[in-house]
Amino acid sequence: MKQKRVIKVDNERLNKLKTKESTACLDWVLKQPNINELQSTLQSMSLIELHIEIENVEMQGVCHVMCNNQMQLKFISIANGLLIYQETNCIVLSDCVIQKKKFHCHHNQLFLIVIQNHGGKLILIFSHPMSQKEWFKILKLSAKQIDFLKKYRIQDNICLNFYQISHKKKKKKYAAQIINRKNFKFYDQQEIVNNYIKILRNHNIQNVFPIISIFDDNDILYLLTDQFIGSSFEQLLSNQKTQLTQADLAFIIFSVLQNLRSLQDEDLFHGNINLDNIIIVNQSGQLGVYVINPIYKIYKQKSIDYYVHAVPDYLHAPEIKENQIPSVCSDIYQIGIILMLVSFYGMQQKLNNSFIQRILNNKETLISQQQVKFQKCQDSDFPYLFSACQLDLIKQMTEKDPNKRIQVQDALKHAWFINTKDKIKMQKQNFNRHLPSLKTIIEMVEQSDYDIKRKSLQTTGINFIHQMVSIQKYEFSPFAQQQPELSPLRKTSESLNEVIDEEHQISNLIDQLNNKQYIMLPSQFNHFNQTKNQLRLVQTENNLDQLHI
Repeated sequence: MKQKRVIKVDNERLNKLKTKESTACLDWVLKQPNINELQSTLQSMSLIELHIEIENVEMQGVCHVMCNNQMQLKFISIANGLLIYQETNCIVLSDCVIQKKKFHCHHNQLFLIVIQNHGGKLILIFSHPMSQKEWFKILKLSAKQIDFLKKYRIQDNICLNFYQISHKKKKKKYAAQIINRKNFKFYDQQEIVNNYIKILRNHNIQNVFPIISIFDDNDILYLLTDQFIGSSFEQLLSNQKTQLTQADLAFIIFSVLQNLRSLQDEDLFHGNINLDNIIIVNQSGQLGVYVINPIYKIYKQKSIDYYVHAVPDYLHAPEIKENQIPSVCSDIYQIGIILMLVSFYGMQQKLNNSFIQRILNNKETLISQQQVKFQKCQDSDFPYLFSACQLDLIKQMTEKDPNKRIQVQDALKHAWFINTKDKIKMQKQNFNRHLPSLKTIIEMVEQSDYDIKRKSLQTTGINFIHQMVSIQKYEFSPFAQQQPELSPLRKTSESLNEVIDEEHQISNLIDQLNNKQYIMLPSQFNHFNQTKNQLRLVQTENNLDQLHI
């Protein structure tokens, strides 16, 4: 699943705009009475001096800047979340608010981008509207904007503090996480939110939602991303109409581990892996996982009060209780506890504190009892506990000694994921093995309409249903509540009642029969898309069998 939004820069267009801005004559501006509207206050912006050469420049060009009543042409560029000014100084864009404005005077106008932080403001002046548009498009990926409610309309709640929103003019839909800083009780929370935004913007972090833009209005943050359908892990488990398969559960845990590995590669950690901070999403036909709300900050030894307060007691790794600083190793312990709770969870139970404490207090007994069952080739007593390998992974991730606890790299290579991946491959092979041959289809064409329908029903409805997962399991798919009411079984029945014209070409019949069999095939990973009033299965791109283990 694609995690990051990449804005393509048209270098040819930028070069043309650079030429136009370089040759623009703005002497007329100096004679205007409202010239103060264009004044930058660079002295108070606390520009940072650059002592290294910046690589991976995203965009570069020129603009005019007015300072001390003098209009000057300046070279600017954007790289790594910085606005580089004259190649010697820079501004951290995440600390700035940006706005688009216009400067009018008689028949002339200029196009402005105002960049403002707590110290002062820098006004980028352009003579061409396309220059303003192109620069603002890149700047808004790193800086903050204001006046969210003037541009967007908040609609339905997706889950937790995520909402569906729509652009008032363009009518395009997005999603946004809304964070109210007025509810902050601790000073550390502001630092943690700032770090969260930096993590979301880091292209190397996997399985976080891609930031489109950020609005900051009256202590309310709006983090905009692409539209998606989803629910938290806890909401998914609490829904009595859903049932996770082994492949679903392995995919979710694997995705969280991927996130932890990428955080570790950047010398970061999450800090609060819980059921609410794991979101399972369906975005444009792709199944994925977003890991949200990290509480990363630089904690000092024996000074982890905020962490201890923010994280539930049952997710405190043993080393945290000894005042060691949190790390990806303590994150591994947390995801191990989560996997254990899910594994011993029954669909009629409630995910409350009493359930959590009962599982934690009886951890060793539960694991031992289920290991005996697996040794006797019996099924477990719990719907989400699938194998002895799953129990082994739980034991290794919840090891009390952090030095003996499994590392994130080894966890990603654990036998449970490998075995689950192999099961998916075997199911796909079984499906392909039972597809009718071309010879069989041609023979079917020669039969009567009734025989064709009957044989199609036997081939697709009986054989496949007995050899693979029951078609009724679609009703318990994690995304069943988000799909059209029309079931694949009803759709197939309707298709079987259609009159097949014997004069149709064989190729058309082959396509039709293949479509029937594909629709009736149960799958643990596919989900439905309603396109042009036809029910189609769309293969999700982020499946476990496609992940590198």
